[in-house]
Amino acid sequence: MHKITPAAIFALILMACGSSNTDVLFIETHTSLIKVGDRISLTAQATELLEGQMEWDVLELGGGSLVRTTGQQVTYVAPQYAGTYHVAVRAMRTNGQRARAVQTIIVQPQLSIEPTAVRLTQGASYTFALKARGVDPTKIQWSIDEPDGGAITSSGVYTAPARRGAFTVVATAMTEGRPSATAVVNVE
Repeated sequence: MHKITPAAIFALILMACGSSNTDVLFIETHTSLIKVGDRISLTAQATELLEGQMEWDVLELGGGSLVRTTGQQVTYVAPQYAGTYHVAVRAMRTNGQRARAVQTIIVQPQLSIEPTAVRLTQGASYTFALKARGVDPTKIQWSIDEPDGGAITSSGVYTAPARRGAFTVVATAMTEGRPSATAVVNVE
């Protein structure tokens, strides 16, 4: 008497539905964390022979684009907004089943503070300019790394403490990965 295991039933269901084994097709990339507007190369690898062309898609509407949508290697162009996006590749196996792989790509905003260094006297104020690409300015949090290193407003206006020292102003995007930019204030 043969016993049918749950794993065998699951395998039969997968074969009947034409689903793929996740080990058949996968995506290689040197990084999955990029900045808005950047490009990365994605390469599909298969553990068995596949039929026809590999076809690629970006799964989210507005989630970036592909320079080309067929072939083993494509270039993904990140959108102008930070977020988590997914690129899929699919192909047919020689047994008629579909193979599919998905790569998650985290797109971070580009941030910079200008100027990157400033000298102030004790108690003086300075307004920093933030250049942010790919993130709503209301999602930026300003802070100072050092305790008692002065004060900073939500719009980047820094007020120096009543003591000398070097202090680091930080602008952090409240998005995945929390990317940030810094500037140094030398208080004399």
